[in-house]
Amino acid sequence: MKRFAKSVLLQSIRMLPLRARRAILEDLAKEIGTLLPLRARTAILEDLSKEIGTFKHAGDIARRVGVSGFVAEGDAGVIRGALDDDSVFRSYAKHGTWYPRASLLFKNLFAERGGTYLDVGANIGLTLIPIAQNPQVQCYAFEPEPTNFSYLCENVSLNCRAGNVRLFNFALYDRNASLPFELAERHSGDNRISLTDAEGEKDEHHRQKISVLAKRLDDVIADVAEPVAVKIDVQGAEPFVLAGGRRLLSQARLLSLEFWPYSMRRMGGDISTMIVFRAEHFQEGSNSPGGNVAAAAGTLDEQAIWQLIASIAAFLRDPPNTGSDDYLDVAVRKV
Repeated sequence: MKRFAKSVLLQSIRMLPLRARRAILEDLAKEIGTLLPLRARTAILEDLSKEIGTFKHAGDIARRVGVSGFVAEGDAGVIRGALDDDSVFRSYAKHGTWYPRASLLFKNLFAERGGTYLDVGANIGLTLIPIAQNPQVQCYAFEPEPTNFSYLCENVSLNCRAGNVRLFNFALYDRNASLPFELAERHSGDNRISLTDAEGEKDEHHRQKISVLAKRLDDVIADVAEPVAVKIDVQGAEPFVLAGGRRLLSQARLLSLEFWPYSMRRMGGDISTMIVFRAEHFQEGSNSPGGNVAAAAGTLDEQAIWQLIASIAAFLRDPPNTGSDDYLDVAVRKV
């Protein structure tokens, strides 16, 4: 009976305009903040935010009543994320997955005998955990932002019990340094190294900045078990990661990188050198829309279409769209 009543209530709320839904949450917040224990407050706000489409507003209210984070369940397991993450964590809460196309590529590579997986820009663990759940794969994950790293540690501890994961709370770069790092509001996946004070098309020059440690990949990891697979998603700093990790990255059997020309150029990264590196060390490649774009288009789980690496290199040298929001996930492999 209680479950039926809850279902009827949620169906009724969904029919209301957004302003009315928000008002209901505001009223509920006044009550649950004083009458219910923390666990119950969290559960109610999670249910309402998922069911009636008010994730962002629910996060604002949750913070006021002492709830520090939300929990969502999907193919990576039970994952905790920040209240104000209106991108990566929200997508996982909504779809129960995060970019399964890339996960499937890595899982297939490691299916027979394991190997080594590097996740550069691991965020809260959604691209790491599905691979790390194979105990035959030795995993290394890098995430410089403190809040994301805290969630990453918690999520790995909960979902990966084989002891095969090493976590690093610093950025990868072309040299060892302390770097300014800009924080994106409500978008945990868009935090990034800040290498210029120039105005940006996305108002990056107004963002809060912190300082993070950065190291060269080739100085951090020496010998690894083959095959090696690497995912790099660092919001435009990919050329700098490559410059500091050529030795190890050239060993990869499979390499997946975000390709975002706008941010790479804003950081002053050498895009052409990155394209040449792929062409020199890999034989095939595949382009696909980036994570949030793919989620909106419903193409998250489409299989990769492989082409000769020369075709991929030619496309990346002259992509058809180069606006500030246009980016691709590019996978390359050895055959």
